[in-house]
Amino acid sequence: MLHPVNDPQCGWVLDLPERDSRPTLTGEHSCDTLIIGAGYTGLSAARTLAEHAPEQSIIVLDAQRAGEGASSRNSGYLVDSTLNDGHLSDDGLSRYLEKYRLNLAGVDAVKAFVDQHNVNCDWNPCGKFHATSLAANEAKLTQFSDTLTQCDIEHSIVSSDALSSRLGTGFYRMAVHTRGGIMLHPGKLARAMVDHLPASVALHENTPVVSWQETTQGINVQTPQGYIRAAKVLFCTNGFLTALGLARLNTFPLSLTASLTRPLTDTEFAGLGKPEEWGVLSAQAMGATVRLTSDRRIMIRNTAEAHNAVNMSRADLDRRVTTHETGLQRRFPTLPLNGLIQSTWSGVTCISGNSANVFRQLSDRQFAAGCYNGGGIGLATLFGEQLALKSLGGDSEHLRAIEQRPEPNWLPPQPFLRWGVKARLLRDRIKAAPER
Repeated sequence: MLHPVNDPQCGWVLDLPERDSRPTLTGEHSCDTLIIGAGYTGLSAARTLAEHAPEQSIIVLDAQRAGEGASSRNSGYLVDSTLNDGHLSDDGLSRYLEKYRLNLAGVDAVKAFVDQHNVNCDWNPCGKFHATSLAANEAKLTQFSDTLTQCDIEHSIVSSDALSSRLGTGFYRMAVHTRGGIMLHPGKLARAMVDHLPASVALHENTPVVSWQETTQGINVQTPQGYIRAAKVLFCTNGFLTALGLARLNTFPLSLTASLTRPLTDTEFAGLGKPEEWGVLSAQAMGATVRLTSDRRIMIRNTAEAHNAVNMSRADLDRRVTTHETGLQRRFPTLPLNGLIQSTWSGVTCISGNSANVFRQLSDRQFAAGCYNGGGIGLATLFGEQLALKSLGGDSEHLRAIEQRPEPNWLPPQPFLRWGVKARLLRDRIKAAPER
C-alpha cells in the first residue's frame, strides 16, 4: 500500500506547539475495532465508539502524524451552504435542502465537540462570501441567491463598493454572503481531537497499512512492523481511499496547494481599512479561495491538480508560490511581495463526479467513509460519528439522512480517469485565470 507523506510546510501545523509522536505499532495485537486514518473522520469515529461501547478495545492507525494530513491542511471553512449544488427544479431543490441540512448537522457536530472540551480553534461564525470579479459570473451568483431564498437560508447580495470596504480589496465586483458558515483554525481543531481521544483508544502514528485480509475469524491487517487481528475495520482515509484500493471507480484524489502570509504590519493592515476576519470562495471553478485571519494573515489557495505524487518537494511548492503571489498582488497591490508569504503547503482532497460522499458497509466487518468534495470539516466529523454508530448496529436521524443521499457515480478506469480529470482541470484553469 501507498505510504503517504505530506510536506512539512503547512502554516496551520507550524502554529501548533510541538508534541511527541504516538508510538509506531510493532508486534502482534488484537482489537474489537481498528480505525485506519486519524483525521477528522477517524478521530471522531474513535471518540464515538469509546463513548457508546466503552467495553470495546479500539486501535487507530495513521500513516503519518495524526490530524496533520488533510484535516490540518484545508482552508478552515466549516460550511453550511454550497454554491455548486444550486438547482432550479423542485427535485433539485429538495436534494439541495437535504445536503444543506446534512452540512448543518456537521456544523453542530463540530460545535458540540468544541463546546464539550472548551477547544480554542479561533472559532468565528462570520459566514463566508461567494464572490466574483467577472461579470459573466454575476448570473450564477444571482441564481445561487434565488436558491437560498427558496430554501429560506439567510444571506445577502453584496455589491462592489460594500464588498471593497468589507474585504479591504477592490478585486471583487459582487458576492453572496451566507451567514451560517464558520471560520476556524483547522490545525488547532484537529490537534484538539487528538488530545481529547479517550484513554481507551490506542493511537499509533507513522504506521501505514501494508495489506489486509478478511477471514471468518476477523480481519488481519499487516503494517511494516506489526500485525493486527480486528473484529471490525473502519476505513477513514478520505483522499487516500483509492490508495487503499477502495472506491477507485467512484472517487478521485486531487492535490491542492496553499500559502499563508506573515501577519500584516499595523501600516499594511490600516492600508486595507482594518477589515474584520473574512473568507471568500470563488464563484468560478478553480478560482482562488482567500481568507483574512483574525491575526491579520492572508491565506490563498488557487491550484488544484491531479498530482501523481502524494507529497510535494520544496521545489514543487516553490513553483506554485508564484501563482499564489500573483493572486495576492491582484487583490492587494499595496502589499509588498518580498517576504510576505511565510509558508506554503500541499494537501490531498477527494472528489466524486456528482459531489456525493462515500459512506458504505463493505462487508459484515468493513466500513468506509470519505470523499467530502472540499467540505470536510463538518461532514468528516459527522460521518465519523455516524460510521461508528453504524458499525455498532445503531441508528439515528443523521445516519438515515446520510444513507439516503446519492452514491458517488461511476468514473472511468485509469488511466482514462486521470487524463479526463487533467483535461477538465486545464479547461477550468484557463477559464478561471482572472479569478486565480
